[in-house]
Amino acid sequence: MKTLLAVLAALLLAGCATPPPSPTPEDAFRFGGISMPASGKVLETQHDRGIDSRYVVVLTLPAEDVPKLLEASNFAPGVMEDDRLVDGRRVVRKVTVEGTTVHIELFTT
Repeated sequence: MKTLLAVLAALLLAGCATPPPSPTPEDAFRFGGISMPASGKVLETQHDRGIDSRYVVVLTLPAEDVPKLLEASNFAPGVMEDDRLVDGRRVVRKVTVEGTTVHIELFTT
Protein backbone atom coordinates (compact mmCIF):
# COMPACT_ATOMS: atom_id res chain seq x y z
CA MET A 1 0.00 0.00 0.00
CA LYS A 2 2.83 2.40 0.86
CA THR A 3 4.46 1.66 -2.48
CA LEU A 4 1.25 2.42 -4.34
CA LEU A 5 0.85 5.73 -2.50
CA ALA A 6 4.46 6.64 -3.23
CA VAL A 7 3.98 5.93 -6.94
CA LEU A 8 0.76 7.96 -7.06
CA ALA A 9 2.41 10.87 -5.25
CA ALA A 10 5.36 10.78 -7.67
CA LEU A 11 3.02 10.80 -10.65
CA LEU A 12 1.06 13.73 -9.25
CA LEU A 13 4.22 15.71 -8.56
CA ALA A 14 5.58 14.96 -12.02
CA GLY A 15 2.34 16.22 -13.58
CA CYS A 16 2.44 19.41 -11.52
CA ALA A 17 6.04 20.10 -12.48
CA THR A 18 5.22 20.44 -16.17
CA PRO A 19 5.00 24.14 -16.99
CA PRO A 20 2.01 25.32 -19.00
CA PRO A 21 2.72 25.96 -22.68
CA SER A 22 3.85 29.48 -23.54
CA PRO A 23 1.13 31.59 -25.12
CA THR A 24 1.59 32.40 -28.77
CA PRO A 25 0.73 35.74 -30.37
CA GLU A 26 -1.58 33.84 -32.71
CA ASP A 27 -3.53 32.53 -29.68
CA ALA A 28 -3.90 36.08 -28.38
CA PHE A 29 -4.89 37.55 -31.75
CA ARG A 30 -7.48 34.81 -32.31
CA PHE A 31 -8.80 35.29 -28.74
CA GLY A 32 -9.33 39.02 -29.29
CA GLY A 33 -10.16 39.19 -32.99
CA ILE A 34 -6.96 41.11 -33.73
CA SER A 35 -5.51 41.28 -37.24
CA MET A 36 -1.91 42.51 -37.21
CA PRO A 37 -0.33 44.09 -40.30
CA ALA A 38 2.67 42.28 -41.79
CA SER A 39 4.89 45.19 -40.70
CA GLY A 40 4.37 44.32 -37.01
CA LYS A 41 6.86 42.36 -34.94
CA VAL A 42 5.80 40.73 -31.67
CA LEU A 43 8.18 41.36 -28.76
CA GLU A 44 6.31 39.62 -25.94
CA THR A 45 3.13 37.67 -25.23
CA GLN A 46 1.70 37.04 -21.77
CA HIS A 47 -1.33 35.03 -20.70
CA ASP A 48 -3.12 34.83 -17.35
CA ARG A 49 -6.01 32.52 -16.66
CA GLY A 50 -8.29 32.35 -13.67
CA ILE A 51 -12.03 32.86 -13.76
CA ASP A 52 -11.37 35.06 -16.78
CA SER A 53 -8.59 35.03 -19.38
CA ARG A 54 -6.19 37.85 -20.20
CA TYR A 55 -3.58 38.24 -22.92
CA VAL A 56 -1.05 41.05 -23.25
CA VAL A 57 0.89 41.39 -26.50
CA VAL A 58 3.70 43.92 -26.95
CA LEU A 59 4.80 44.61 -30.49
CA THR A 60 6.60 47.11 -32.65
CA LEU A 61 4.66 48.65 -35.48
CA PRO A 62 5.35 51.71 -37.64
CA ALA A 63 3.11 54.57 -36.49
CA GLU A 64 1.45 54.80 -39.91
CA ASP A 65 0.31 51.16 -39.60
CA VAL A 66 -1.52 51.55 -36.27
CA PRO A 67 -4.72 52.70 -38.05
CA LYS A 68 -4.43 49.62 -40.31
CA LEU A 69 -4.28 47.36 -37.23
CA LEU A 70 -7.33 49.05 -35.71
CA GLU A 71 -9.35 48.97 -38.92
CA ALA A 72 -8.46 45.35 -39.75
CA SER A 73 -9.40 44.38 -36.16
CA ASN A 74 -12.82 46.08 -36.53
CA PHE A 75 -12.32 48.92 -34.04
CA ALA A 76 -14.61 51.89 -34.67
CA PRO A 77 -12.81 54.87 -36.28
CA GLY A 78 -10.77 56.78 -33.69
CA VAL A 79 -11.39 54.15 -30.98
CA MET A 80 -8.56 52.26 -29.27
CA GLU A 81 -10.62 50.48 -26.61
CA ASP A 82 -13.78 48.45 -27.03
CA ASP A 83 -15.48 45.23 -26.13
CA ARG A 84 -16.48 42.72 -28.75
CA LEU A 85 -18.14 39.34 -28.94
CA VAL A 86 -15.47 36.92 -30.22
CA ASP A 87 -16.29 33.21 -30.56
CA GLY A 88 -19.17 33.52 -28.10
CA ARG A 89 -17.31 35.40 -25.35
CA ARG A 90 -17.21 39.11 -24.51
CA VAL A 91 -13.61 40.36 -24.90
CA VAL A 92 -12.42 43.80 -23.79
CA ARG A 93 -9.70 45.06 -26.14
CA LYS A 94 -7.34 47.93 -25.30
CA VAL A 95 -4.60 49.27 -27.57
CA THR A 96 -1.97 51.66 -26.20
CA VAL A 97 0.69 53.23 -28.43
CA GLU A 98 4.03 54.61 -27.23
CA GLY A 99 6.02 55.63 -30.30
CA THR A 100 6.46 52.44 -32.32
CA THR A 101 5.66 50.18 -29.34
CA VAL A 102 2.09 48.94 -29.22
CA HIS A 103 0.54 47.21 -26.18
CA ILE A 104 -2.59 45.16 -26.79
CA GLU A 105 -4.50 43.96 -23.74
CA LEU A 106 -7.33 41.47 -24.28
CA PHE A 107 -9.47 40.05 -21.49
CA THR A 108 -12.84 38.50 -20.78
CA THR A 109 -15.20 39.95 -18.21
